[in-house]
Amino acid sequence: MSPKEALLSVREAVEKLGDSKAIYSFYLEFSRGLEVLKLVEKYCKLGGLVLDLDAQPFILSGTLKKMGYRAIAFDIASEPYIRVAEVLGVEVIKADLEEDELNIFNAGCIALTDVLEHANYYYVPIILAKIDRALKRGILILTTPNMTSVFRRLRLLMGRQPIYKFHVREYIWVKLFPCLMRLA
Repeated sequence: MSPKEALLSVREAVEKLGDSKAIYSFYLEFSRGLEVLKLVEKYCKLGGLVLDLDAQPFILSGTLKKMGYRAIAFDIASEPYIRVAEVLGVEVIKADLEEDELNIFNAGCIALTDVLEHANYYYVPIILAKIDRALKRGILILTTPNMTSVFRRLRLLMGRQPIYKFHVREYIWVKLFPCLMRLA
């Protein structure tokens, strides 16, 4: 199943069992999610183990499962969306990325999408080290919002706060790049 077909196939479960946040997430992040799925398809072996970190509402995990990957979702607060995960056949492990070990050492791919900006900057190298231990010669697919995007710059020019209120720290490539280089 193609990434787009698989992503569209989880829509019913999200709309039926998810709340407005999950539905909003599905539609708002559709294009970005599709790009992540295409990267997984390109770089990760079909049927391989893919970890989805900070995964709720389990859209990405469920889609990976539909595409034929063994997806395991990690999340600290999975309860609101556990029915979505169950219907999509996703294994969920409750874990706090800042505190808990992943205890997996053979992942072929890890998706860390829009998570690091929520973590205390002290924990970012620790989280990345945990990811490094979990990967078995695999790939990390990492996304964060772009602090220097045109949208953010326009908000700043209009006198509005450009940083989302729940983000501890936002990144640009230059700030994140040294952390990623240590994993190489």
